[in-house]
Parts: sequence; C-alpha cells; structure tokens
Amino acid sequence: MKIIVLDTETTGAGEADCICQLSYLVCDEKGEILELRNDLCTPALPISFEAMAVHHITPEMIEGTPTCIETTAFKRLVELNTPDNLMVIQNAEFDLGMLAKEGMGLEMKLIVTFRVLRALHPLDTPHGLQFKRYQWGLYKQEQPLIDKLEIVINAHDALGDVIVLKHLYEKLTESHTVESMIELCSKPIILEYIPFGKHKGKRFEEVAIEARNDLKYMLENFDLDGDLRATLLHHMEATKATAVITIGFGKYRGKTPAEVAQSDPAYLTWLLNNAERLDAETREAITNVLNA
Repeated sequence: MKIIVLDTETTGAGEADCICQLSYLVCDEKGEILELRNDLCTPALPISFEAMAVHHITPEMIEGTPTCIETTAFKRLVELNTPDNLMVIQNAEFDLGMLAKEGMGLEMKLIVTFRVLRALHPLDTPHGLQFKRYQWGLYKQEQPLIDKLEIVINAHDALGDVIVLKHLYEKLTESHTVESMIELCSKPIILEYIPFGKHKGKRFEEVAIEARNDLKYMLENFDLDGDLRATLLHHMEATKATAVITIGFGKYRGKTPAEVAQSDPAYLTWLLNNAERLDAETREAITNVLNA
C-alpha cells in the first residue's frame, strides 16, 4: 500500500473555484517518502485576493503553467488512484471536491485527519492543522525532512501543509491503527461533544434534552458538514422521549407548552393555526397539552 498525503491550494472556496496548486507525498507503509509532487497550474478563473492572502500564489507565479489535468502531479495521482492505496487529507470535503471538478473521483482508501481528531480527541480543540503543528510540536520535525527533500516551503501553501500533514498523520498512528482510522472515516461519525459555540464541550445528548431548540436552530441555519448533521439528527432522535420541548420564539420563548397553557392557552391555539416556524415536534407537544 502506498500512502498519498495530499493538499491543494485553490482560487477560492466558492462553487466555481478550482485548483491552482496540487501537492502530495507518496510514502510507503513505514513512512519513507517515495515521491514528491508539487505543481502549480493555470485554473479556469482568476485567483481571488482572499485566496492570495492565504496561500500567497499570485497570477505571475502561475503564468505559463499547464492546466491541472495536464500537470505531472495530476496524471501521477490518477495512476495512484486505486483501492490498494491510501489517501490522507486534512479536509477531504474541500480537497476531494476540487479534484472531482477536474474529473477525479476517489478510489483509494481514505483517512481524514480533521475527522479523526474531532472524533477521537474531541475536547483537545482546535483541530486545525496549523494549531496541531504547534500544540503537538510537529514543527520540530520539519527541518530535517525539508533538508532531506531539498525543498523550499512557504507557510500555508500546499507543499508546506503536506509536510505538516505527514507528521500529524504519523502522530495519530502512534495511538490509533491505520485500519481503525480508515473504518472511522468510511461512514458518518456520531460525535459526543459539541465542538463550538455556547455549548462547546457539552455532550450533544445533554443539549438535545435540555436546550433542544439550539440544535434545531443549528440544523435549520448552519452549513453543517456530514458528521455534524448526522450527529444532530442522531441525538435528536435518541432523546425524543426524554427531551424538554419548549417554545423556540416569541413572547413565551423557553417556556414549555404546559407552562404556557396555565396562563395563556389561547396563545397555544394561535401558534397551531398561524405560526409557520412551528416545527412538527413542538406542534405535537402543544396539541397534546391542549387535548389533555
């Protein structure tokens, strides 16, 4: 099995944006580097200034370069793209989405380090690549590898991030098997702890019972990744029988239907007939109270 540790830089993060740098290391199972690929390429649209501010790739640097699919790096990646090999990425949803725009769907096994960190090190936040670089002292390992490869790297470009990612992956293998991480990343991960916001560090199950409307708001308004959406839906369903259902808006926000019924039952009737924002679960709770 060959291990491909990969990162891209792009023209931006929008639907139409695409790759302007493709970098990866090809390693054996012992971590020895077999190949290094690092190509700039000419994208189909200009690099945004926001993207330049992150990766510092300018139009002058890509002038005269081939398109992504014409690069040696992309052509070799297509050759490596078999079920026998393993791809390691920090943010698969983004990078694989960019590769898909170039016509490459992943056939390799996959480890997504961000997902592994969030699932197996949930309270050790943040889970960003550069944060882990310093928190776990990975930067101390970089210079010998840079000297060995005889390369120059720049902060936040794809090649620099690949070097960090290799060391992060190897750090994770000290406490987690490759097989277990592949299995973990093969399906949606049900997370235990909330990783951000006012409930950060609390268990999803606890919030689904005691502050259910906050999770409903996240589902309706946040751009959630697959793991977070699956997690919210799982815990909402698992706690359905024990959750405290409260009104999520208006003058009785935070009150249960039973509490409102004691002083203003007509308001509950009004909600049933007029409130478009009323979710099915709250509607059922109100109906049960009024029919009791």
